[in-house]
Amino acid sequence: MYKFPRYLLSLLMLPLTTAMLQAQVVTFQSGEQKNLLIELYTSQGCSSCPPAEHLLSTLMDSDKLWQSYFPIALHVNYWNYLGWSDTYSNALSNERQQQHFKRSNTSNVYTPQFVIDGSEWRGFFRSAPLPNLPNQSSGQLKLQLDTGANTADMTLTNLSQDIPAYCHFALLSFDPEVAITAGENSGLTLAQDFALLSLTTSAAEFKNNQFICKAQLAKLDETIASTSKTSKQAIVGWIATQGHQPIQVTGGWLTP
Repeated sequence: MYKFPRYLLSLLMLPLTTAMLQAQVVTFQSGEQKNLLIELYTSQGCSSCPPAEHLLSTLMDSDKLWQSYFPIALHVNYWNYLGWSDTYSNALSNERQQQHFKRSNTSNVYTPQFVIDGSEWRGFFRSAPLPNLPNQSSGQLKLQLDTGANTADMTLTNLSQDIPAYCHFALLSFDPEVAITAGENSGLTLAQDFALLSLTTSAAEFKNNQFICKAQLAKLDETIASTSKTSKQAIVGWIATQGHQPIQVTGGWLTP
């Protein structure tokens, strides 16, 4: 029987590779123009999902990655009953997808499902390219990750709106080869890029025309670090409204 890696059972854990466990501060900063948060709700047990995941994977070689486009593949677990348990699935992905539906950001719940900039995007089914950046200034978002203190903070400047908002910190993993041995995709080997490992959320404070927030992120233990198969990891941080409408997003690679 397949057993989930322990790090997937702790949704608030922030795994870092052995090299990243050395104390350092990693900083990412957006420009003024609004960037796009791209969410893909997917499953290794869904036969129509690999083409959608491939679309995300094409961004790996794009100069827009971490400049304009910030993708996250959220693996749901409601396909696991078909005989294959998705190695990246977790209940958090299900919950976030349901929240989009309850807030009328999407018309239904299904896979593969793209949510771009907080709204359902069905262009994938028409073979349309990913949307261009909106012609909108959203302020500069600065994200700092302190691997020694296990904290992350964000500041969004040049903004004059005081609305309830939340900060989200997502850690992503990349696995070039996952062999699927059962279910609808049995026999396939899939590249799993931008796979969500953890998501930590905290309330944002509005002060002096800035959104400010800070979150405590759990530390990865040595056992998990030594058994990790992934060669790359990334972090994506964004500030959004209560309705999951992103205000601004930034992030990038944590490992080469």
